[in-house]
Amino acid sequence: MTLHPVISIIIPTKNNEDTIENCMKSLAGLKYPEDRYEILIVDGHSKDGTVAIAERYGAKIFYEEGGTRAAACNVGLSHVHGDYVAFTDADCIVDKMWLANALKYFEETAVAGVGGPNIVPDDVVSFGKAIDFVLSHTIFSAGATYAKRLGVPTEVESIGGCNAIYQTKVLKAVFPINEIPTAEDALLNHRIRLKGLRLIDAPDVVVWHYRHWDTPKLFFRRMTAYARGRVQAGRIHREMVKPMHKLAGFSLPVMIIAMTTLFFMGNSVFFAVVSIGIFILLFFSGKCLHETKSPDVALLVPLVILIEWIGWSSGYVKETFT
Repeated sequence: MTLHPVISIIIPTKNNEDTIENCMKSLAGLKYPEDRYEILIVDGHSKDGTVAIAERYGAKIFYEEGGTRAAACNVGLSHVHGDYVAFTDADCIVDKMWLANALKYFEETAVAGVGGPNIVPDDVVSFGKAIDFVLSHTIFSAGATYAKRLGVPTEVESIGGCNAIYQTKVLKAVFPINEIPTAEDALLNHRIRLKGLRLIDAPDVVVWHYRHWDTPKLFFRRMTAYARGRVQAGRIHREMVKPMHKLAGFSLPVMIIAMTTLFFMGNSVFFAVVSIGIFILLFFSGKCLHETKSPDVALLVPLVILIEWIGWSSGYVKETFT
């Protein structure tokens, strides 16, 4: 492998002027030769200063018309010049060794892509930190090991779209990807693995992610969208919808019917199930307090779990019967 191969960094954007400045600053500070990487902004016709900020840092600007991250990725790949393609988001800050650390894992020819943790920074609101904790501890992130913290380089099923570096030749073999609203990264990774290639999650390939859905309303919408995207991906590749996705997806209507029946029957099982549910919420809240030492974050964990569950199941059921 060339010591410093050319890398094309693709960033989908739309109305990200509040975060893209810090993202671009971090890319400018990469410990990698400046003439060996390019930044491609694929914008969804922002109405703010997103594009102007990116242009100040020398980014190449392109536009997408599909209105999805998948559409932006498709446009971006058609303009790359690098041997490798790196994806991140406008609300991310990359580690200065992001590219250099990733490249060493490609020494094995079967490795097609490398990702790593996307970490919530310390200065986000408590609700955002509670979301980060819950996503790394529940079944809704099934297969999404990038939501967890792996301590050693590990072969995984999928790497996150905001922190992913691939061989360009591999991407060109599986693109374009279907322009579904979410789960496009999981769909891409699945197609890569179908070719017998490997994906690596590496603990030293790091980005910090200011997720823009750190309120209850926005988080509910995000979980609904994630579920709908997973169902749509499953229509393309049936095996992408796993039993745990189905279990979580149909759990809300099943639970409502079961609990309503038990309540009107005056069955003591009703109170037992409620007690178990409360215990589970308190267990994760206590676990969060132990790990984060933050009472403010721990107190929000039960609310986040409920929103995650209701949002995922609602989106899954709606998309399944659409």
